Amino acid sequence: MSAPAAVRPASAGGAGHGETAPDPARRRRPGRGPLALAGLAVLVLVALALASRGTGQGDLDPTSPAPEGGRAVAQVLEDLGVPVTRTTSTEATLEAVRAAGPGGAAVLVVPTAPLGRAQLEDLAGSGADLVLLAPPADDLEVLAPALRTAEEIEAAPAVPPQCDVPAARAAGPATGGGALVEPRDDEDPSVSLCYGLPFGGAPYAVVDGDGSRVVVLGQPEVLTNEAVADEGNAALALRTLGARDALVWYLPDPLDPALSDEPLPLSALVPPGLVRAAQVLVVAALLLLLWRGRRLGRLVPEQLPVVVRASEAVEGRGRLYRAAGDRAHAAAVLRSASLGRLAGRLGVPVSAGTTAVVDATASATGRPAAEVDALYRSPAPRDDAALVVLADALDSLEKEVRSS
Repeated sequence: MSAPAAVRPASAGGAGHGETAPDPARRRRPGRGPLALAGLAVLVLVALALASRGTGQGDLDPTSPAPEGGRAVAQVLEDLGVPVTRTTSTEATLEAVRAAGPGGAAVLVVPTAPLGRAQLEDLAGSGADLVLLAPPADDLEVLAPALRTAEEIEAAPAVPPQCDVPAARAAGPATGGGALVEPRDDEDPSVSLCYGLPFGGAPYAVVDGDGSRVVVLGQPEVLTNEAVADEGNAALALRTLGARDALVWYLPDPLDPALSDEPLPLSALVPPGLVRAAQVLVVAALLLLLWRGRRLGRLVPEQLPVVVRASEAVEGRGRLYRAAGDRAHAAAVLRSASLGRLAGRLGVPVSAGTTAVVDATASATGRPAAEVDALYRSPAPRDDAALVVLADALDSLEKEVRSS
């Protein structure tokens, strides 16, 4: 008989001594931690998706009350009698300029999407004053060829104007820094630089043309709701954008097919909020893997309070097989266990297979190999009596091997 097997008994109340029986529903309930993290990730995804719907609530949008929006400046201009028209295409922008009459409108170009060469030339020939907000070098080559980009630095608060431009002199010190520009020709009288820094370049430049002017504003914070009240930002923004009878606030739509002759890439159709949400989900997944995959330390053996004889465990498993009526599985278990014991007794590796064990057993007992092979390869017993006969035959074969 093999060594007794240890199991934990159950008391009449369903639990061990001094313990409370575990609730089956609680054992089946999945962990709430992963579900909570998944729910939080979904909420973040929805919030970011809602926050990134179109350009209606984006940065420097005249309808956005967010800290990065431009609603405060737009509303004050409206109160001062300067109507603000929000556009998202070059065609709509030119229509608004024509509606205002010659020289009656200014166009604020916010770099929400790169403009094509054709759109830049249309804006340059519109006859309206242009206010370029942190323009790229390609835009300057068409709209303000007298300027070129210098460098980009962090915001520098309370910078004096250091120029004779009326809007800058009336505003006084304002937020500096940002995208700096410089004249291509230092002696060009049509270029005026304001809020410059000692090492060169300025975030505010005015280029006077024939009947119109181009203003380059390299510091977007001047127009935002959050910073418009700082220093002289409000006066600078209002005098720059309100110099004409009307203002066209142009936010190029990235999905406008007129901006480029080439097909839009798939990445242009993905909202920025969705990309941020995907990044949040990846970080959450990594944290979840680290949390669930952490090491809990070495295994600690537990001394069980009661010992049950191995024969009782065998009888209990036999009753389970009988209740299930799975004689084929029971026969397979008997044959597998018998082959393992014979292989150990005869010195045959278990990995050698059934044929090697059968041949070694036939040689040790003198039985025909076909007779021994039939015990291990015959069909499953059809009834319990046949299963008992198979068990007895296997037991007899093992006894012959032990006595040989």
